[in-house]
Order: sequence, then structure tokens, then C-alpha cells
Amino acid sequence: MARKKIAKKKKPKPLQRALIFVVLVALAVCAASVAVGIKNWYSRGEEKPFTSEIRLEVLNGTGEKGIARTVALALIKKNIDVFQIENADRFDYERSVLIARREAPGLQKLGREIGCSEYMEQLQSDAMVDATLIIGADFRALNLGREYESSLPE
Repeated sequence: MARKKIAKKKKPKPLQRALIFVVLVALAVCAASVAVGIKNWYSRGEEKPFTSEIRLEVLNGTGEKGIARTVALALIKKNIDVFQIENADRFDYERSVLIARREAPGLQKLGREIGCSEYMEQLQSDAMVDATLIIGADFRALNLGREYESSLPE
């Protein structure tokens, strides 16, 4: 009976190995570049200055219809968790006020960043939010970005 010859596997030559290595490295670099590009594409134009989550309630103290919603949308774009939007207890607030309900890092910084003229603490152990932002008659002076400014009523 005749025996079949078994073909021996050829080992790649050193030049072939180097070429394969270079191609694999190039593919890895391309994949990383695409991943970074996609990440940058998704995050372009977004302002997220606050790394910690701040939970707010936004109250309309002006009587101007829809102003609390407009402010809340601008805050959400700044990575602020807006828990609720309602009217304030009255509509004659001259200045916007940020009221701390719980100790939360970044509240005073938030107040400065958005141009809120008043800050006070009324800490409550059972508070559902970190702070309350009451929008006052100075709402046009709040620093919430171009999109906010363009969406304000005339």
C-alpha cells in the first residue's frame, strides 16, 4: 500500500513576520483613531463643566410663562439633573436665588457659573433635591449659553 506524503507546513520567513506585525499595528492604530473620532463626534459642542451630579428643582418666580422650562433645559445641557419644574410661591422675585437644600459639592460654583446673584443655605435632612433655583426677574442675565439666550421670549 502506498503512503500519502504529508505536506510540511512552511514557516513564515522573518520578512513576512515583520510585514504581518506592521500591518497588525497599523490596523490597531486605525481602530483606535476611529474610536476616538467617534467619541469626539458625539461629544462636540456639549458643555459639561460639572463632573458631580447636582439635583435641582427649578421654580418660576417671574410669572413669565415657560421660563422655568427654558432654564431647566439649559441646565440639563450642563449635566445638571433637573428633578422638577414648578411655579414658585410668588411671582415677584427680583433676583434669581439658588437655595442649598443638602450639602453638595459644586453648588456655589454652579451659582457663580450661571450668574445667579443670590445663594443661601436652607439645609433639610429629608430634601429630595440638592438645591432649589428660583428664577427671578433677572433671568435674562443668567449665563446658560447662546441657545438659552436665543430661546428667551422677547
